[in-house]
Amino acid sequence: MPDFIKDKFNPYNSLQLYGYEKLFNNFVNLYQQKKLPKVILLSGEKGLGKFTFIFHLLNYFFSNKESSYDTKNFKIDPHNYCYKKILSNIFENFIYINNGQNKVGIEDIRKIKNKLSSVPLNNIPRFTVIDDVERLNINSANALLKIIEEPSDINYFILINNKKNLILETLRSRSIETKIFLDRSKQEFIIDNLIKNYNLNPGYLLEFKKYTTPGMLILFSEICSNLSIDIDMSLYKKTSLLLDEFRKNKNDIFIECIKFIIDINFYSQIEDKKINIINVCNKKDKLIKLITQYRNFNLNKNTVLEYFKSKPDYA
Repeated sequence: MPDFIKDKFNPYNSLQLYGYEKLFNNFVNLYQQKKLPKVILLSGEKGLGKFTFIFHLLNYFFSNKESSYDTKNFKIDPHNYCYKKILSNIFENFIYINNGQNKVGIEDIRKIKNKLSSVPLNNIPRFTVIDDVERLNINSANALLKIIEEPSDINYFILINNKKNLILETLRSRSIETKIFLDRSKQEFIIDNLIKNYNLNPGYLLEFKKYTTPGMLILFSEICSNLSIDIDMSLYKKTSLLLDEFRKNKNDIFIECIKFIIDINFYSQIEDKKINIINVCNKKDKLIKLITQYRNFNLNKNTVLEYFKSKPDYA
């Protein structure tokens, strides 16, 4: 994640949970009844708040009378003993692997296995969370499979599937899957509260909140704000600025932001009843394909922009 937004929007800093109250209570009931599945798979689009939900849930599981979780307002106490240890990366009951930022290899899975071979001194359950699990390569996925097939009494696994690739079917079959979907009203509720919570400039947020998930919309909005990308700026100019940032940072979030802006442009065009929808769809598909090729094959920026120039009615 870009430096200018990575700390501000890190889920670790999301002390307030929005929109997951019912699911939170369902999981709490399972935990209290000792019926919580050993391997949980959370599936849903990137940016729905799946990790934030899990992080709050685990803070509740790890809490005690001296260091409690606010179940009435769904808030983490920043002075919570376990929360502070998690932030310091010294809490032995919480293992988090982000497969989106750094590809997880066989050695990483072996390290997890070694950690799980020891028993926590506090003798409370230990949770291993793997984000972007669908992006594991076949060898890493199979190595993980061997671990989760025989979890011990204290070890639980939470696999977060952001649906970027097809997840290995054997991993899915060994898990109890919960599919995360937020209807439009719930998404708008979350976005409205995030705007207040982070004191954000509404900008893209209010006008385009129906086009993507809350988390991704927040990121896209902040990227555009920091790069002075105005809503009325041409698609060509927006793309040029974002391609430059991708080249400098090598972070896919800028590519995803371009695709988001292309989507916005696409939907605004198809609202015109006089437009040829098939032609617009073909142009959009070509743009998305070109942007993907730029990322995957290190194309020259001008190769992409020349196509944008050739489609003035779209760009």
